[in-house]
Amino acid sequence: MKVRFNENGRGTYEFLTVAVTCLILSAILLFIVINNNQKERYQVFRYNAKIVGINAVNYNNETSENIVYLYELINTNLVTRIKNNFSGDEYCDVYESKVVFDGNTKKVTLRCGEYLIYNQDVTAKDYSIYKVSDWSFDEMNGDNVDIVKVYGLMKNGKNLLGGYYEESLFIKLVADNYGGKYNSLKSIKKNYDVDEKTAYRKRTLVS
Repeated sequence: MKVRFNENGRGTYEFLTVAVTCLILSAILLFIVINNNQKERYQVFRYNAKIVGINAVNYNNETSENIVYLYELINTNLVTRIKNNFSGDEYCDVYESKVVFDGNTKKVTLRCGEYLIYNQDVTAKDYSIYKVSDWSFDEMNGDNVDIVKVYGLMKNGKNLLGGYYEESLFIKLVADNYGGKYNSLKSIKKNYDVDEKTAYRKRTLVS
């Protein structure tokens, strides 16, 4: 087979080989840059979770609450809204993000978009990171599925809180919006309809 030459006398095959090699090297360099950026995002994510945990401990020292939600820390000016560093136009979820106190243990959860640090000991040196799907009322099965009971505050067919929340958060939000006398599901049900659903999501370890 004859090899055609360009004006500079180089073989077409030689030119294509150089071009393909450059493309491969560019792809490798791009992968390294993206991978390093992702590692940095993970580090910032873990740092933000640590900050939430530390400030929740300070909040708990004053209130002795078993669960401290991110929205409470923001409302008391202990932290500002946390930017989702995986997506610059979003903030971390103020209701799903929380710290749970149980005896001497303190477990932090921080959700930012589709990324989640879930139930990690605040004092741990490193936190596992997961990718999660949105919550759904459609039943899911499998080892990597989270299942939670959630509640909506209903009156005349309208959801007054605009969503469904786990029990402890639901009670807090009702008390915040409709008075401190609503301190249990039983007390809420005296004046409102409470719609109970089961929510599902998939959770996959990524780091």
